[in-house]
Amino acid sequence: MPEFWAHLESSAAEHLARDKAFLIFGATHFTLVHVAGAVLAFVFLIIAALRYRASLQDSSRGVIPPRSFGLAAMVDGFVGAVYNLSADVMGEEDAKRFLPLTGTLALFIFVCNIQGLIPGMLPPTDTLKTNLVFALIVFIVYNVAGVVRNGFGYLAHFLGPKIGGFPWLFFLFLPIEIVSHLARPVSLSLRLTGNIVADHKVVGVVALMVPLLVPLPFLLLGTVVAIVQTLVFTLLTIIFIGLAVEHAEEH
Repeated sequence: MPEFWAHLESSAAEHLARDKAFLIFGATHFTLVHVAGAVLAFVFLIIAALRYRASLQDSSRGVIPPRSFGLAAMVDGFVGAVYNLSADVMGEEDAKRFLPLTGTLALFIFVCNIQGLIPGMLPPTDTLKTNLVFALIVFIVYNVAGVVRNGFGYLAHFLGPKIGGFPWLFFLFLPIEIVSHLARPVSLSLRLTGNIVADHKVVGVVALMVPLLVPLPFLLLGTVVAIVQTLVFTLLTIIFIGLAVEHAEEH
């Protein structure tokens, strides 16, 4: 197995490894560990989704919660919390419409984050590439949703508020709005990467120095970090979408 993995990484590095440093991103050791972690997260969520679907096929049709707290109940509670959070920000109708995105992102990011607490594993979210993909998906979705919902009214908000007698101010507001929107995916990805990397490094160093008992408080802290960072990313995603799909007259 180690030989197969080494051969797989070597073959992938020939096509995917980056040889040149760019700005703050220096040369790095190419690895597929993050990819393997993302695949594990994907497989786990597929199994969890199937378990949840099976729980809806019993006689209660999912109306009565299961007596035992299992994987299906965890998924139900997690997605339910995301829905309630979305409904508070964008209303129930839009919360239902965008729940496949917000719920999936929240579940996937949390499962990726929590892998950093497992010895020998790297959380896929401690690399900027993974988080930037999440952020770009959010960026594309909320802008497309804004255009579809409000048409020109959404694009007009880039010109700033309607100020009588000063239409020329759009020259000032336009670059500010463009920069602020472009900064959103950068902020989303960098915040998640920085916090997960820092948490993983702290837990790893403490576990190496004192491998028994002492790392437990840091593992608990790591769990809190994984939950909080998932909440922050999901909440900001909901806010961005909610602002984009507001009615045009509210801009």
